[in-house]
Amino acid sequence: MTCSCNIADTSCTLLPQGAVLAPGWQPASARVLPVMIAPGLCLRGQLAEQVVQAWPARSSADALDYTLTPAAWLQSTGDTLAKVEASVPTATGQNTDLAVLWVTIIQGMACVFLGSGPPDTVQTVQMVLHTVQGRSVTVNVQLYISAQSAATPPPQMPTLADGTPIPPNAVLAPQGVLTNSTGQPFLLA
Repeated sequence: MTCSCNIADTSCTLLPQGAVLAPGWQPASARVLPVMIAPGLCLRGQLAEQVVQAWPARSSADALDYTLTPAAWLQSTGDTLAKVEASVPTATGQNTDLAVLWVTIIQGMACVFLGSGPPDTVQTVQMVLHTVQGRSVTVNVQLYISAQSAATPPPQMPTLADGTPIPPNAVLAPQGVLTNSTGQPFLLA
């Protein structure tokens, strides 16, 4: 499953019954990593070491947020995130695969909310970050799913009628969630 968020356009979609949004929601600082770009060095036939980034481990039963901060990557550019996509290329099509429940931009950072995952495996979460000025980077982050719990299906999250996930920082009007022309929720970023 691939999930994305984009900052643009306007329309309004009714909030699903029972959905609860949290405009004051904050990413957990214990699960924030910097966007790291591996050096592209090749000297005398030797390649630079690969940088493998990893978020703290979780169990299959956990539903947690994980964040990438582009602060160092975008330092001195005046650029900001405009769109973020997240996917799990290691997913195998099982109902207990690691699942992207939503992805959003908050406080200038790329946040993804993950659920489920096969116990005692290392999964890859692929994040693609796009900026207002046209920069883009793909970051693969490893995530160990511990054997602390059995394989668990992901929890149900609020979605729009078309299945689009509603992140906690979606803009809520009296008539429902504000969305752009492509049906993506507007965000308090």
